Amino acid sequence: MHLQVEARVPLFRGELKDDACSQVTAYFRLGSDSAASAKLLIDNHSYHYSMQFGDDNTPKPVRHKPYQGDIIVNIMKSRYFNGSKSVGVVFAHKFTEIAKNKANRPEVSIPMVALTSTSVYAALFWKAQGSPPKFNFTGNQFSEVYIFHVQFLEDLKKNAPQKFHKLMADIFAAIEALTHTTKNTGTDSKTNALAFLDLDGMDK
Repeated sequence: MHLQVEARVPLFRGELKDDACSQVTAYFRLGSDSAASAKLLIDNHSYHYSMQFGDDNTPKPVRHKPYQGDIIVNIMKSRYFNGSKSVGVVFAHKFTEIAKNKANRPEVSIPMVALTSTSVYAALFWKAQGSPPKFNFTGNQFSEVYIFHVQFLEDLKKNAPQKFHKLMADIFAAIEALTHTTKNTGTDSKTNALAFLDLDGMDK
């Protein structure tokens, strides 16, 4: 599974970065001093945790929920599990194989999570620089960040394998739930639109 994802990394880089850049301001509730807030998030590597927000909208990481923030789940769903040619669909059997080897639950892979988290870092880095109009998401520029996340997850896998596999399965489940919610919302909208229609009042 790692090889299939890594082989497509060049195809994802720009799209992941664009998705992250479009979502970081709203997700982290970056205010007027967004550059300073973004810098704080990347300096302490807290951006890849799920967040809670106080009355002043300051993001506070939930320390027992790494990689489970809505921004990471949304980006992964959009780029890995969206459409017939996406990795999540083309290599669906690989997720099934992973499930058979672990706790009978499909899991996302380490490269998927690491690359998505790196794109969030890159977007925050862009904000910390004052949101320049030209910004490239290159492997050389952010390779250390990607390696950091890979090593973080590999260490978790080694030191707490049960918790690691639950985490990766929970992320997959969150993506799957988001996919189903999107489909149901579309169906409900069509149903509501038809209910609003005055069919008897229409001309024959």
